[in-house]
Amino acid sequence: LGESVAAAFLVSRGASIVDRNVHVGRGEVDLIVAFGGERIVVEVKAATGDHDPMLHLTEDKQARVRTLATRLGIRRVDYVGVSVSPGGMSVRWLPRVC
Repeated sequence: LGESVAAAFLVSRGASIVDRNVHVGRGEVDLIVAFGGERIVVEVKAATGDHDPMLHLTEDKQARVRTLATRLGIRRVDYVGVSVSPGGMSVRWLPRVC
């Protein structure tokens, strides 16, 4: 659900989805999008209730995603956090996190 919501959110802002769930060695990239003339790796995290998906954006996670992006020849990494609660959904986009 989180990846679909993140993809729809990015498309509504002008991005095009290039690929989803791309395996790179033993890792995986959630989304690759084209936006503003560049390709971007997008890491997506979803959380329910009062949990903040941004808490999953650790330095270790950033390093792993940056390594995967580099292997794909992509230099920009964005992060999208999706929060799902009884009151609805919210999306937070952090461009160029690493």
